[in-house]
Amino acid sequence: MMLSQHKLRAFLTMLGVIIGVMSVTLIVMVSNGFQAYLTYQFQKLGSDQIFLFYDPGRKMQGQTLGSIDGLHTSDLEYLKKRVRSIEMVTGVVNPTAQKVVYGAQEVDSPRISAVDQNFIALNHFDLLEGREITKNDVDTYANVCMIGEGIASRLFGTADPMGHFVTMNGIALQIVGVVKSQTFLGDSTSKILLLPISTAQKKWQGGDKLSFIMLRAKPGIPTKQAMQDVWEALMAKSGNRKVYRIDSSESILGVFNSVIGVGGAILAAIAALSLLVGGIGIMNIMLVSVTERTREIGLRKAVGARRGSILIQFLIESATLSLVGGLIGMGIAYFLGQIVTLFTMVKQWPVAGGLTAPFPITAAIMAAAFSAAIGMIFGFYPAMSASKLDPIVALRTE
Repeated sequence: MMLSQHKLRAFLTMLGVIIGVMSVTLIVMVSNGFQAYLTYQFQKLGSDQIFLFYDPGRKMQGQTLGSIDGLHTSDLEYLKKRVRSIEMVTGVVNPTAQKVVYGAQEVDSPRISAVDQNFIALNHFDLLEGREITKNDVDTYANVCMIGEGIASRLFGTADPMGHFVTMNGIALQIVGVVKSQTFLGDSTSKILLLPISTAQKKWQGGDKLSFIMLRAKPGIPTKQAMQDVWEALMAKSGNRKVYRIDSSESILGVFNSVIGVGGAILAAIAALSLLVGGIGIMNIMLVSVTERTREIGLRKAVGARRGSILIQFLIESATLSLVGGLIGMGIAYFLGQIVTLFTMVKQWPVAGGLTAPFPITAAIMAAAFSAAIGMIFGFYPAMSASKLDPIVALRTE
């Protein structure tokens, strides 16, 4: 009755619930959207990658490094022979950034990586043209390279770069392939330059040290099991010196998703405080309603209405106020989510298809149910007050 007689007052009462449910639902939508985006990005990169780093800072107190001074090319062969759960392994050297020059054109600070024949397959890179770096290139210290799409465009424009020589750090490298531009968490392969790892070690840096090692488990073997096998092999080699660090794309994705999930949950909890504000508003308006409808309550009790029926009537009214507000908040959140998706599609951020914000049905239903519960909780005191009114006193009220 109160809803139909006082529409504006009922709407203002529901406003806190509307804002609360809308905020919670929208935050969950955006959080889920970012988690879906990260999952997609890691799937493109390959969630089965394992990364091995030399990290002497991890050694235990009082522990010495012994003869271990980093990762070396010999570690690749050791892991291949020792760890049977590994399908592929590759070493990577990241030399100091240098200018890449072709004639009068140059590219500053490209992403230079010295790799072997397994690197492209492990990273799921696609080629626009040409070929990958081969085992023969590595064995013969070949002066060849692969360049990213952005470098090719900057140095050669629309001309075909294949077969031409670029100069870097005084070394002339013949272009044998062009890597298609791919973006991973804002990091693009367009400015990448790949050369044989042996060429960098022999003709540039000297020695056989590696910056890090990449591995991939055999099909059917869980990444965590392969990581454990690699770790055990390294501990056997180093005499249990914990000077290595192992990560995987899968574990990194899990960390990202956990951070986003926890952050989203905290923000949603803060936004849910407005539901309490809305609940207090419902209690206030229901107390006013009891005062205004004292004679009505007295009349109902005089003709036989029981205390329980009066209590249920006012609880239903307060729950209805809260539930309707929750449903309105869900609807607003849905349309705002669509606007976010369309806006990011137009801006092509964070990817060309924009940020998809899937509507969280479960979270929305829980928020709406919670809002109805808030209404009943905060409406219980006014409803109890109404049910306790003496019918004679109530009928004499003006």
